[in-house]
Amino acid sequence: MFKHIQRQLNVNDNAASTLKVAFASGDHKHVDQHFGSCQALMVYGIDPEGAELIQVTEFNVEQGHSLSKLESRMSVISDCFAVFCVAVGESVFRQLLAAGIRAINIDHGTPISQLITQFQQQWSANAEEGKRRIVRKERASSRFAELETSSWNDE
Repeated sequence: MFKHIQRQLNVNDNAASTLKVAFASGDHKHVDQHFGSCQALMVYGIDPEGAELIQVTEFNVEQGHSLSKLESRMSVISDCFAVFCVAVGESVFRQLLAAGIRAINIDHGTPISQLITQFQQQWSANAEEGKRRIVRKERASSRFAELETSSWNDE
């Protein structure tokens, strides 16, 4: 466990068929936090018929920038399609994008329930992109495995 994680509650690990979406929240009801310094990340599994809380992770909030602080937050959302937050730094935005995670900046105080509803309304486009992301990750993993076992001899 990362030293920046204060508490972590895993509610449901059986949400494999849903898209996972994270929310940076201090009160667990509204998006009101900057990604890099958020007090908590709420991860929901969302599908067209509903949404289910999967995980709540609370962090020890420390001032300033540190790699371990970022790594702890990135590890929590590593399998998420997107993270909703009030703000995210440019370099962290690029790191999230490289990991296949969309950082979505929204207005401070936007209710999580409202965002989930909006997300479900655009489900088909989001589901297709999520499936493509999973396929890309699987291809990249298998390609690296093939490279590890292949010969590097020049002929």
